[in-house]
Amino acid sequence: MVLTIYNLLLPLLTALVRGAAVFDLKIRRGLSGRSGLIGLVQAHYAATDISGLRILVHVASFGELEQAKPVISALREQYPIAHIHLTFFSPSGYENAAGKYREPDFISYSPLDRPGEVRAFLDAVRPDIALFTRYDVWPNMAAELAQRTIPSILFAATAAPASRRTLPLARSLHKQVYNCLTKILVISEADRERFAALGIDARRIAVVGDTRYDQVIARKATSEHLHFLPDEMRSQIEARGTLVFVLGSAWPADEATIQATIHHSIERADNILWIIAPHEPDADHTAKLLSAYQKNAIKLSQIEDWSGESVVIVDSIGKLFGLYQNADVAMIGGGFSAGLHNALEAAVWGAAVIVGPKHQKSSEVQAMIDRLAAFEFKSEREFEFVFERLLSDDDLRASTGAKASAFVEEGQGATARILDTIRELIPTTQNSSSSSSPTMSVST
Repeated sequence: MVLTIYNLLLPLLTALVRGAAVFDLKIRRGLSGRSGLIGLVQAHYAATDISGLRILVHVASFGELEQAKPVISALREQYPIAHIHLTFFSPSGYENAAGKYREPDFISYSPLDRPGEVRAFLDAVRPDIALFTRYDVWPNMAAELAQRTIPSILFAATAAPASRRTLPLARSLHKQVYNCLTKILVISEADRERFAALGIDARRIAVVGDTRYDQVIARKATSEHLHFLPDEMRSQIEARGTLVFVLGSAWPADEATIQATIHHSIERADNILWIIAPHEPDADHTAKLLSAYQKNAIKLSQIEDWSGESVVIVDSIGKLFGLYQNADVAMIGGGFSAGLHNALEAAVWGAAVIVGPKHQKSSEVQAMIDRLAAFEFKSEREFEFVFERLLSDDDLRASTGAKASAFVEEGQGATARILDTIRELIPTTQNSSSSSSPTMSVST
């Protein structure tokens, strides 16, 4: 009944989205990117000789791809001739992956969740199994997969304590959608309880952990040789005992919170290098940051000309993870705005992690705080207090970083557990022809 109501409302929802596209570039990009999608997918499969397993993997955007990458890589190792089709809902995710991320055989947008488009899409793809990452499962897609008896898995699944899913109508819709899935592989026991509270069949739910731990460990192994700071600069930092502070994926509110502390540090001539990596490092935002620190700042793209500036502004994407390996202290962006970026990316390098208050959706961050592997602050004054403690107490800083690194190491293993579930669900003929154990190598 709830799915019927959803489909009756779809024409109105579609009209609202198209109206919003007039004012929102991202929505326009998503709609225009799907123009001719079914024909594109049909043409790909008509021209592709597929003799192995057909695997459909869906993510919402580029952030969720980080959780899917370990699974995709392990699937490639386990089933070398499988055809892996990766879909994105978000245009930013699709545009950042298409033509750059080589592990899948095909990358496309996901279809809009209208019954006819979903059926045409699945008619072309004919997946043997469908995998969804974290949360992005659409009602008609889930129902059609169940109707066709195609195994489906939601992995790295999580549910916030105060989720909108618990509202009466939303709860009914989510209950129907999630009960269409074959398995829901959640991150924690708390997540299992929240999904069960929605009325999900408990036999469908299993706790397997978070693939992001596997991903950051693998990325660290392949990134240790990447240095975005020149050798001479790193040598000077080491010789002088310079403390390196990295603010990663920062929103303007995050930058504003620490600006006064940076200015005070520059005035005192502290032995600190501040590296600021904006969430959106466009030219206008970079120019504003350079103006804020003037002669004391330099862009990362010009770092070869570094002459002792105290502030480095990262003016391109793709550098943050590698820069974290230089960090003694790392502040994770989003804690004063849209929600926290991935703290594990800094923790895996052994940085002392500090975060703003908006981390409720990141259960791993609260666990790190509880273990003294990270510290929280809620204001400019609290930031200055926490930072000064870490700056002045070498033992505290080192122990915090060591606890953060150990926390990440202890969290690995979700990918192997997810692969065990996939092997149980795929066709027997495909299962028997696979290799004995997958290698957990991860493409970056």
